[in-house]
Amino acid sequence: MELLTKSASVFHLIITRRNASEILLLPNGPGWMLPRVEIDLEQRLAEQLTAEVARAWRLEAYCLLVTDVPKNGANALRCAVMEVIRQNEKSQPGTYWIPRSVATRCCHSPETAAINESLAQLDGYAKGQGAGHFACSGWLRELFRWTHEQIAPRGLRLTGAFRQLNASPTFSLIRFETDLGAVWFKATGAPNAHELPVTLVLARLFPRYLPTVLGVHHARNGWLSEEASGTSLDEILEFAAWERIAEQLAALQIASIGKTAELLEAPLRDLRIPRLVERIDPFIKRMGELMAAQKKPAPPPLDRSELETLGEGLRECCALLASFGLPDTVGHTDCNPGNIIVSEDRCVFLDWSEACVTNPLLTFQFLREYMTRGEIAEPAGGEGLAAAYLRPWKGLYSSSDLRRALALAPLIAIFAYAVAADSWRTVDPVSDPKLAGYFRSLARRMYREAIEAAERSELCLD
Repeated sequence: MELLTKSASVFHLIITRRNASEILLLPNGPGWMLPRVEIDLEQRLAEQLTAEVARAWRLEAYCLLVTDVPKNGANALRCAVMEVIRQNEKSQPGTYWIPRSVATRCCHSPETAAINESLAQLDGYAKGQGAGHFACSGWLRELFRWTHEQIAPRGLRLTGAFRQLNASPTFSLIRFETDLGAVWFKATGAPNAHELPVTLVLARLFPRYLPTVLGVHHARNGWLSEEASGTSLDEILEFAAWERIAEQLAALQIASIGKTAELLEAPLRDLRIPRLVERIDPFIKRMGELMAAQKKPAPPPLDRSELETLGEGLRECCALLASFGLPDTVGHTDCNPGNIIVSEDRCVFLDWSEACVTNPLLTFQFLREYMTRGEIAEPAGGEGLAAAYLRPWKGLYSSSDLRRALALAPLIAIFAYAVAADSWRTVDPVSDPKLAGYFRSLARRMYREAIEAAERSELCLD
């Protein structure tokens, strides 16, 4: 048997039809078994599951929920509950639709437990025992109908083709094809339920930089948008495209000057410099607790003196950055090139769950960080992207001030990223050692940036 790669995992599929009254099974000697597929955990789960079901069993299906069912003395059984689109879908040779009451008795013990537990979760969502509309049978058929109602007045017609990109009871991301292009439906739950009002405000204020919203499904906390034409920035290696994005980011930020109150009410996260300063001391104290909880000797934890140096460096850099008088603008703590679309006539920014109001240079620093991780050949010794970004700002501020302010951005950007949400306050190093280790690594990187900022401090002073 071929060994799985580190990023691959086997999923047992509970494929249902007719309101989960029947389950697809395969013969297994004298008994039955669930279909299984191998999935790359580093890729979109739902998209792979639907593609594998279509390839292996020629069934058009979509995901309802994904769950891990514990096994005695072994790793949990990874399961995906799915539903076929056509409720009278015939099974392919070698597969059989089995009544649910029979299927829960005829498989071997681990799979029987997996079916029972997974379907119990499905029943709970159907009865409203938890927030989870996208784990209820038939939700995709309902969404098809709703989408048709939204696009019909625009002369568009659904073709029936779709791509499901994630599987979650409260989140959904689906691409529907129409006879003239495609539309996207996105819905979010906690902790990203704010993305709907944020997206609506940004799309209204800055229509050039966001996809057109076609409809809002308030009951599902979701919205329908036109597909932005163009190419995702993460697929582009030409530096000129990144230059153009940098300029467009600056133009978007300049357009948001003076709209702080409206953006914060949306609500975008408040990462303005004074709010960041308020979090420095609590953050340093919390990092001291996480450093003390570190079990591994390497990399060494920051000691008290080093954390104090980091706190002083953060306060000094925040004060210096504020002294340049740059305005608060719309920002994004995850300026991911995968969520930026480039075409001949516009650049579109997607996925605003991490939107914020902050100093504009911090968002550019996130963009520059993504570029340095990639394979983009930047000219001028790393200064080309900064020159493109600062170009629109030069009509408002002096070049020397912008350059000196930009030198402060790396340290403050990492700090803003670390404290944007409250997980740094609540992480338990015992129950979640991986997240605690991540924050320790961020603190160590900030310490190095603080030391470097101090060494080049003359660049930040008049």
